[in-house]
Formats: sequence, C-alpha cells, structure tokens
Amino acid sequence: MGKVKLYLTQHKNAITVIIGAIAVVLVVLIVGHSQDKIPQKADIVSTDTLNNSIALSHKLNVSPADAVKIQREIQIVQQKEPVVSYYVQAPDINLAARQTQKAINDHESSLPAIVNEKSDRTMVIPNEESQKVDVYKVNLEKSHKIKAGMTVIEDKLYPTVGYQAGQFEGLVHLKDNGIKGASILYTVVEW
Repeated sequence: MGKVKLYLTQHKNAITVIIGAIAVVLVVLIVGHSQDKIPQKADIVSTDTLNNSIALSHKLNVSPADAVKIQREIQIVQQKEPVVSYYVQAPDINLAARQTQKAINDHESSLPAIVNEKSDRTMVIPNEESQKVDVYKVNLEKSHKIKAGMTVIEDKLYPTVGYQAGQFEGLVHLKDNGIKGASILYTVVEW
C-alpha cells in the first residue's frame, strides 16, 4: 500500500490530467449519445427566408454563421442533380410541403431511405417556380473536438491531449511527473 501512495504522490499532476481527460471524453460521449436519440424534425423554409441569412437564422434557431453555412451548402446542392425524386399528390405546393414535412417527421417508410437519414438539419422548401418541393439534408461542421495522441521531441515521447473549438486548438504535452509543455494552434486554411 505504501508503494501505491508513493507512486500516486510522485505522479499526482499526470494522474490528475489523465483523469480530467477521461472525464471530458466520457461527458462528450454521453452528450453525443443522447443527441442521437433526439428525433429529427423537418422545417418548412420559404425561398425568401432561405435567401435571407438573418431570417433563416431565426427560423431554424441557429447562429447567423451557421445560417450562412446552411445557405452555402444548399447552393452547392442546388447546382447538382437531386439524389432522389418522388411525387406527392396535392392541390397546391404549400400543402405538398406540409405533407412532406409530416411524412419526414413521422419517419414514414414510404419515403426514400435518404430522406430519413440523420443530418443536422432537414429542410422542406416549396419551389413554386418548378411546382415541386425540395428536401435538403444539411450537416454542419462540428466545432468542438477532443484529440489525443503522441508528441516526439528530441527522441522523447509525450502523451498529448488536445481540445479544438472552431479555428483554435490547444494541446497539452504530458510526461511522468506532470505537464511538460503546451501548444496553441490556429487553422489558417481549410478545404
């Protein structure tokens, strides 16, 4: 028992950092798992709202930056052919949009499989010019990331734990008796 106490007191800082990192990873996994169980709901978004990032932000309850990302994603998708097309009988385009929204929210099996796939946002957009309803599945970039790895400096190995929020990333380099260093990085270019 004395050896265990001696070891714990000698490596107190490293053990504290490792326990903290494990706790953070567990919290992230639990939150991520609970988010998977939240049923996905489709939102009906008019073309006017889609073209106005502030209105889109309010309609979807997202940040203005995320609204701009959603607009960009949809513009990219609109330039390509749709992945799937199907038809709904309805007297007008707005009723067709509401029927499509209800079918998506009820996870009807008659829908094409791609429509029921999980995504960050599902939007139903009535397209009055073409007399059709467009369904968009948008996945936003995840802005929080926890990282783990190894750092090699002068033939010495350091376990490394990191956290990334948006463009910034911080790393802590560990050694037997505690923290040996830290790094802060900024993402300059993405593709």
